Amino acid sequence: MKLLASLVLSAALATTAFAQSISIQAPADGTTFRAGSSITVEVIQHSTSSDLVQVALAIGLGIPNLAPAIGGILYNGPFNPQIQNTGIPTGQGPPTAFLQNFTLTIPASTPAGPTSLNVAHFDLVGAQKTPNTETVSVTLNVV
Repeated sequence: MKLLASLVLSAALATTAFAQSISIQAPADGTTFRAGSSITVEVIQHSTSSDLVQVALAIGLGIPNLAPAIGGILYNGPFNPQIQNTGIPTGQGPPTAFLQNFTLTIPASTPAGPTSLNVAHFDLVGAQKTPNTETVSVTLNVV
């Protein structure tokens, strides 16, 4: 009985680990922006073989290397990525991906220097709809 419980727990944890599958496609790490300007944040949901229900996404600016803190919230709401053709030839990467773009404004009050663009993602994974969260970030330079 303990073996069965251990196997079920291991499977649930493995499913959760594989579901951690978003990344910030744009802007690239190290990109420079002016305070008060608009940026496009492109979030990619990597393919998964698990049943996946998107719940929410939050995007914020914070202090670099302070993950998983989100910082000042720029967006908080639904995540509904749509399928896109990546243009990558077959065998060299995924031919399609699920993407969503967010046009956001860097607050004019953002101090100059490095800042962390953080994305927190919440979804439900697998047949049992196991809750899963993840945070990803890139460092931006604000001038």
